[in-house]
Amino acid sequence: MNRNQLYFCLFLLSGFFQTCTPKAVVTEGIINNTAYIGAYTRDEGWVHGKSDGISQITVDPESGRILSKRSIASMVNPSFVLESESGDYLYAISEMARKGEPSGSLVALDINDGYRKLSELPTGGKASCHVEVDGTGKMLMTTNYLGGVAMAFLQKDDGTLVETDKFVVPEGVMPGKQPHLHSSNFSPSNRIVAVADLGLDRVWLFYPNPVTGKITPHAQGHVQLASGAGPRHTEWSADGQFLYVINELNGTVNVLSYNGAEDRFNNIQTISTLPEGFSGKNSCADIHLHPSGNFLYGSNRGHNSIVAYTVDKNSGKLELIGHHSTEGDFPRNFAIAPSGKFLYVANQNTSNITVHSINQKSGKLKSLGQSFDIATPVCIEF
Repeated sequence: MNRNQLYFCLFLLSGFFQTCTPKAVVTEGIINNTAYIGAYTRDEGWVHGKSDGISQITVDPESGRILSKRSIASMVNPSFVLESESGDYLYAISEMARKGEPSGSLVALDINDGYRKLSELPTGGKASCHVEVDGTGKMLMTTNYLGGVAMAFLQKDDGTLVETDKFVVPEGVMPGKQPHLHSSNFSPSNRIVAVADLGLDRVWLFYPNPVTGKITPHAQGHVQLASGAGPRHTEWSADGQFLYVINELNGTVNVLSYNGAEDRFNNIQTISTLPEGFSGKNSCADIHLHPSGNFLYGSNRGHNSIVAYTVDKNSGKLELIGHHSTEGDFPRNFAIAPSGKFLYVANQNTSNITVHSINQKSGKLKSLGQSFDIATPVCIEF
């Protein structure tokens, strides 16, 4: 019996039936979930970081309310955090871009040993911004906003990391433009990893090898999006047939369909993230599917909203539900609770996390009226 199955059985015995994560614990009949918060720790000019590093919040999965917060690790600008599928390790990106500084780094922490640092390895570029782990739990990818470098790593049995491969965007591939790799995402089958390049308006495609840690260019190479789109983050459908791409610069979501027989992606829909008639400044950031796969959400920084769509699981196409205020400024990141009941938004510039309930039938959001103070939060990971 694996860890998730064990928790599932405990939930049933306690009289509860809901989705669980490796961090769920049962105490006196009450299920508490925890989430990690990444944040900026210093003034970078464009962001006034005030945090001391990574923190952890505890939430009540029944009411959705945040119950408490504690600091767990001090480090420079942990702008993205991710827990291993096993629940044993926490990975964090240390984002650095100042002149004269070393490149950003990927840090691995041992959760079961008081968040002891196991590894800290360079990511090969500056302004490191994202880390992702594959389906085996052994291969990781990082991306750098500056330098056009994506790095691959393998985790050894003792939890430490070793660099195994890297991709560097060729110079002059698009004259007049610079690459800005912003995220990577392994497909559910683990056959493909997609890397969003905000600067070149494309999604690079690779075949990952979780045994060797190597990445090989995909037969298609990349998917080119509209000029000025700025793809930032991606989300796979559970069956791997669709890849949803949120574009930071032009406020859209692209729906890419994947033809397994031809091993090829095609753009089948482009839909706005903004209300009709909105003319203010905006930049999109994060994107997530609801655990049911029925709804898709994205964040608008400027309009300061979460856009919600229904998902046609057969065609993959989206239909607008509406927009919901994040009750804060600059929603850099958000997360959906494992139960699918609640959505938590990290508002960077107002240093707060807000909580919103999700209607399981319509996908609509409703504020719970809770604003929890956390300094310059930019990532939430359940």
